[in-house]
Amino acid sequence: MTSSSRITALEQLDRALLSVTSRDETSAARARQLRWVAGELRRAIVREGFPTEARASLADFFAAEPVSIYLDLAKRGDLRTRATSGNATSTVASIRVRMDCLEILARAGKVPVFLPERPAMQELKKPVGARQRSLLQGWLEATADRPGAAPGRVRLFALVGVVLDTGARAGELCALKLADLGPDLDTVTVVRKPQARSVAPPTTEVHELSGPTRAALQHWLDVREELIREVQGTAKSLWVSVRGNHAGVLDADGHARLRPAGMPLMPRGLARAYTRTVVQVNADMVGHPGWEPLPYRLEQLRRAVEPHPAESHSP
Repeated sequence: MTSSSRITALEQLDRALLSVTSRDETSAARARQLRWVAGELRRAIVREGFPTEARASLADFFAAEPVSIYLDLAKRGDLRTRATSGNATSTVASIRVRMDCLEILARAGKVPVFLPERPAMQELKKPVGARQRSLLQGWLEATADRPGAAPGRVRLFALVGVVLDTGARAGELCALKLADLGPDLDTVTVVRKPQARSVAPPTTEVHELSGPTRAALQHWLDVREELIREVQGTAKSLWVSVRGNHAGVLDADGHARLRPAGMPLMPRGLARAYTRTVVQVNADMVGHPGWEPLPYRLEQLRRAVEPHPAESHSP
């Protein structure tokens, strides 16, 4: 089998990938998606039975037949690098993301891409209602706004307040710096990086923060100050980890290296923290009049609000 390092199509794919992921307007989330799709394309093109003519150039790779075969392989889960339990079939949303990334890579490589009809998106799950949002905030306040409260609960109380005041996505939340807060915690500046089919320029929005959110943020900033004491350098991220965790690398003795508390919070960590809390609040609120279990994804909370920024502009 021809070595993948000698396949012209992959060399051109790598150049296109580097070109688009190095742009300031490409969000971190989109860059991860593009690398994911590029990895799948690398595994697809060297599979037995994949059209050999697709190796000649990126334009040949992005022709109708190779693209269709790639999407079929991806949909069946045949290009995964790790085994998964249960159904390995890809969701409609992930197929649409792949198609978005193919379009972006094709533009970066200055070649056409021939895509099949885009699959219809499934109906969005119901967002969290106003009463549920109010009860969630009340529960968080009762458990976070008191001496000795768990740092993670204090962080989430402030974070949920910012979500409800701004409608920010997880990636946008994790990108917030201390400098994005107003001097009296009355505003927060959010850089929106649209998750659209095209690489749209980011938009900067300034949102006014409610009184409860300001109070929750002040409590979190006091807790945060304690957490960052062991972190070298100046910690700039607004949201930081509340406990040490594995860095994913080994030290000289072969032991997993721990990252200290106070490191920047990543979207996956944010999602896990929110889900853990929702599990607890759903259990605590069973039997409460009018209570409906909260969904486990922050996205359904975010989509429940329609924020109106005080100021918005594009670069």
